[in-house]
Amino acid sequence: MSVNLYTSKSIEVPFSIRISGIGGQGNVLLGTILSDALSKEGKWVIQTQSYGAQVRGGLTNCDVLFFNEPIDFPQARTFDIFFAMHDIGLKAHFKYLKNNGILFIDSSTCSGIPPSVKVITKKIVSVPLTQKAEELFGRQVFSNTMSLGLIAATTRIVDHESLKKSVIEHVPGKYLDQNLKALDEGYKMSDKIFELREDLKIPYSKGTNINFE
Repeated sequence: MSVNLYTSKSIEVPFSIRISGIGGQGNVLLGTILSDALSKEGKWVIQTQSYGAQVRGGLTNCDVLFFNEPIDFPQARTFDIFFAMHDIGLKAHFKYLKNNGILFIDSSTCSGIPPSVKVITKKIVSVPLTQKAEELFGRQVFSNTMSLGLIAATTRIVDHESLKKSVIEHVPGKYLDQNLKALDEGYKMSDKIFELREDLKIPYSKGTNINFE
């Protein structure tokens, strides 16, 4: 008798990260560096991004999925980690954070934490990354690599040296020293350690009609 794999097979659920901000903040580069660092450690990784109609100032997302085994589907409906780089991204996408997921907020560019967020999770790390980058380096753009250090130190999903190697490969030489220093500063900003969920299995039949955003 034939078996319908789409209703009987179980699959592993990859870990998922959404980085959401506005055009021009550099969240796609941030996701690229993180994805590359994860792949250097032998993880299977998928990175996708979406842009609004506006080149700058519109809502943009960069999603990173990673796992120890091949990933069957390139998109996620909900996320283990959500990094809000801007208020627009926070308000639009916090609802896709998994229960007890980890939320990172740049409090320099987000007006506050919506009350309903605390129903979803208590794992919240709010740091004025943009303000710190301006104070330390004179430019807000270095908040990106600073946030990588913060996320890595808090979640332990990727090693410091792997991130450092990826920064070296993806950042222009004239900005490299400052970006490496920003990465180190991000590590110093973390005073918490939040573990990701345990590995889960779900059957293909557990589908949903939720549209991807």
